[in-house]
Amino acid sequence: MAITSHLNGSLEDAVSALREGSFVLLHDSDSRENEVDMVAAAQRVTPQHVTTMRTDAGGLVCVALGSEVGKELGITYLQDIFLSASDKHTVLRSLHQEYAPYGGKSAFSITVNHSRTFTGITDRDRALTIVELAKLSEIASKGQGGSRERFEEEFKAPGHVHLLLESEGSLVGRRGHTELSVYLCRLAGLAPATAICEMLDGKTHNALSVEDANAYARAHAYPMIDGQQLVSHFMERDGPLR
Repeated sequence: MAITSHLNGSLEDAVSALREGSFVLLHDSDSRENEVDMVAAAQRVTPQHVTTMRTDAGGLVCVALGSEVGKELGITYLQDIFLSASDKHTVLRSLHQEYAPYGGKSAFSITVNHSRTFTGITDRDRALTIVELAKLSEIASKGQGGSRERFEEEFKAPGHVHLLLESEGSLVGRRGHTELSVYLCRLAGLAPATAICEMLDGKTHNALSVEDANAYARAHAYPMIDGQQLVSHFMERDGPLR
């Protein structure tokens, strides 16, 4: 199914780019955050990916995980963790924010480092953590067992890679970059884990505009798509692209 837009790429282009280890630029929607994230398949991430995300995008480097992966690994949303600890640490209840200003609940979960990292913050360390998370995500998504035990053995928290959890039902209830990027990885036949980072504008000190992000995409030959392209595909249930 061909889906095109005014942006620099089709859904097929985005799927191919992820498979090849390239970036995809993903705009959520005008009515939500109205932000563009750089997206890469977590299993394809190298230190250079992390360098590019922090220098060209400038936002927070996160790993979005499929909801089934979160369940298998035994992790949950940070909001839930705060609330469960709020009886002892009452400030957490006061700080709790159920809904973000742009709508919906936060996808944030815990932060981790892989046990083979040193500080955890270097591009090499973060790339290692991201790739190892992708390996576990593939195991967990296939229900092969043992992923939780490996997670507990191989990762430490807190760390320098922020985890995001896809909501139940994928794009049914929430259509943030977490759900959109994980669904895109599923279409590509890859592990349901993405490295994502918001694109920021150092001149305006705001999010990078869609127009400027699209110009960046063209200059670097990255496909850029809109979230509605993914939502439309999801709703039509045409299955994975080939």
